[in-house]
Amino acid sequence: MTFSVAAATTAAIVPPPIPAPPTRAAETVTGRCAGCSARSKGLCGALTAGDLPDLSTTSRPLDLLSATPVVMEGEEAEAVFTVMSGMLKLYKTLPDGRQQITGFATAGDVIGLAVDSGYAYTAETVTASTVCRMSRTALRRLMERHPAVQGRLLAMTSVELSAAQDQILLLGCKTAVERVSSFLLALSRRSRPLADGTPSVFLPMPKVDIGAYLGLRPETLSRVLRKLEVAGAITRLTNDRIRIEDPAVLEAAA
Repeated sequence: MTFSVAAATTAAIVPPPIPAPPTRAAETVTGRCAGCSARSKGLCGALTAGDLPDLSTTSRPLDLLSATPVVMEGEEAEAVFTVMSGMLKLYKTLPDGRQQITGFATAGDVIGLAVDSGYAYTAETVTASTVCRMSRTALRRLMERHPAVQGRLLAMTSVELSAAQDQILLLGCKTAVERVSSFLLALSRRSRPLADGTPSVFLPMPKVDIGAYLGLRPETLSRVLRKLEVAGAITRLTNDRIRIEDPAVLEAAA
């Protein structure tokens, strides 16, 4: 076998092929994930900017009107959803048709995780919302390729378990004032502050839903809110927005 030095030299100086630029569709999809304000709060926060193309090809956003079911209790759990904007309520339906509210999901929360083949609860939009859908198969493959996502999921599950324990304590031991104060504090930590930096709470859900979550009648909830307002702890700016005037008063009451 002969080896041509001239041929080898020529081959060595041939420039590599220039990769084709990404298509506009690919740029748009990747840009969607890069510009998502909820990315740092959810599962996607475990991914680097270089991982976004992999994420973008396995997920898609859905714009939903209020009162739209996202997952239904008992239905086959085919996908998981990350809340990008808006608010969802999570509930289980009792045999007599009543709803037991188990939580409210906001930007960054992941809903639809299931330990078996069916969803354990129903998730329904409270306001117009945007969620990002990913099939369970795609999520499993994403975790295999990016182990950091699996660690993030474990951390988020631990937080959810802690919240469930707090909810048991709230319903079993706390007074009405303590329940409402704890609820407002928890939401204020996840809500955007007002323009002047004052913490606030966004409450787009009806009082009957808040009451169902806290184990209170709507009229009791109204009385407690008035009591906290008189005490200078909060100010009701609109029907769905409360300003936290003195967090220390709520913390003491919680």
